[in-house]
Amino acid sequence: MTVGDRGIAIIPLPLSWGATDRLIEVLSTDMLTGASLVSVGFTAFDEQSKLLNLMLQNCYKALVFRTNTNGQKATATLEDLTVTAKYPGTLGNAIQIAVVDIDGTRFDVKTYVNASLRDTQTVTKIEGLTANDFVVFSGTGDLSEFAGEPLSGGTDGANILPATWMPDFLDLASVAKWQTMAVPVEDMAISKNILTFITDQRDGQGRYVQAVLPNYAADHEGIINNVNGAVIDGVEVTPIEFTAWVAGATAGAAITDSNTAKIITGSSDIEGEMTNEGIIQALNRGEFVLSRTQENAVKVERDINSFVSFTQSKGKEFRKNRIIRTLDEIGTTVRATWETSYMGKVNNDENGRAAFRGDLVAYLNELQRIGAIQEFAGADDVEVLQGIELDAVLANLRIKPVDSMEYLYMTISIAS
Repeated sequence: MTVGDRGIAIIPLPLSWGATDRLIEVLSTDMLTGASLVSVGFTAFDEQSKLLNLMLQNCYKALVFRTNTNGQKATATLEDLTVTAKYPGTLGNAIQIAVVDIDGTRFDVKTYVNASLRDTQTVTKIEGLTANDFVVFSGTGDLSEFAGEPLSGGTDGANILPATWMPDFLDLASVAKWQTMAVPVEDMAISKNILTFITDQRDGQGRYVQAVLPNYAADHEGIINNVNGAVIDGVEVTPIEFTAWVAGATAGAAITDSNTAKIITGSSDIEGEMTNEGIIQALNRGEFVLSRTQENAVKVERDINSFVSFTQSKGKEFRKNRIIRTLDEIGTTVRATWETSYMGKVNNDENGRAAFRGDLVAYLNELQRIGAIQEFAGADDVEVLQGIELDAVLANLRIKPVDSMEYLYMTISIAS
């Protein structure tokens, strides 16, 4: 077994470009290099990139679901050649096609997006053209010269109600790999549905994921309740929008890291800033809040989730996201190893269970080595037993997660 990787967040967004029937994968490097223009229609330097930039500040990959699915594709007709944008959306109206006669027989067909050349194909007939990242060609026969014909008619479509696109989004999310979901929608019914989804994923499906919701006291370790926004690089970010930053920071945090006291880079102000007493009350309510350092930088006050109904069997440690990340890592990696190496492949006898136990011990020793757990006693803390059925195995693990330093109590004595 090896410690799993993290750094994938998921978010639903309205877009002016991109597929409408799947999750769109965007890497943080794609936003900077401009490769994201192909998939979502913007780069890190465009105004539309606000929420995705927030998310990808702290994680390496975002899965984006396009929520506006009823737009139109831009088109252009160049005599016998028809050009259609690959996706619906207004970005299609920024596409131009130029046809250049090379020698009377061969033609260069050039695709421009926002006046930037994106594709060139040299052909003798329309039938020789193939689709590129931005357009699809159709028609038959000879080509004619065109200096630069723009596509038109592309529309984004109405920003439909979340209840309409949410089922498709959750269906896709239920089979994709990610750690944290941002839902930048403040709606009580939607929040309740997300809580139900996350609860089922964690407790019913064995998929250990979390979601960030604005202003929703879920009282659940799988839901982070964000209540603050910020001004970042001079741009106002509402609490609804800031869910993207929180999800990215949560997904991107290693199991040995806490986001407590994490600085919000570029932030100069807090929307909904609280007094010290207000912060204490908010933390007791399970709210993810922002505060200031002594140097006036904006930071995360505590890396907590919304769980507050502590019991003797489920104590305060379950509100700490670092601890949840460690527990989730164990659940995710053990399940993956079980499915890959043991399920249906190894005899359920003493030797088979001993092999599985050995893998568990080695894995937990590695977690202890990197500082995720402590006081692990090796084989004495792992039990692998025959289950009730002949094909069942019961594994009992005793672990103590490591948390980060957060509270300082200091006494100063004056020497006589």
